[in-house]
Amino acid sequence: MNHIVIIGFMGSGKTRVGKRIAKDLGLEFVDLDKIVTAKMKMPVSEIFQRFGEPFYRAMETYTIKSLLESEKRMVISLGAAFPCQEQNEEYIRKLGTVVYLKGSANVILGRLREIPGSPLESAGEEKIIRMLHARDPIYRKFADITVETGVVSFDELVRNIEAELKKTVEKKG
Repeated sequence: MNHIVIIGFMGSGKTRVGKRIAKDLGLEFVDLDKIVTAKMKMPVSEIFQRFGEPFYRAMETYTIKSLLESEKRMVISLGAAFPCQEQNEEYIRKLGTVVYLKGSANVILGRLREIPGSPLESAGEEKIIRMLHARDPIYRKFADITVETGVVSFDELVRNIEAELKKTVEKKG
């Protein structure tokens, strides 16, 4: 199935962009984190606290496997760390066209500061910047399309992604 997969760091706009692309293309939008938290009936932070990060990562992988079986094409937003888990590489490659929303450290930090209970509060700015730099090559490895967020208007960003998606479909077509 050729789903559209959105990857990027926290605060890159995965949910907002994914929802808009799904709406524009008449597809369902799926947020991997939301599926996991709905199944567990608790927020990510509580899952981490009660069961540990390895459990949460296993839940993400299990959930993606079920999405791979879906006959319905959709836009899927992956959690920021999902591509960093080695066991997920084969699933990401099978899902479809991957769009990497790349945000500069300034853009990401600015957005994270605006989120109540943001990871920035507990992790700190330096750690977030180190994580951004460490994850960028991983995200790039999977990306069929890479776009810089925070540079153009939201509408222009979405138009650019949709134009690139159309080109990618035509190439594969």
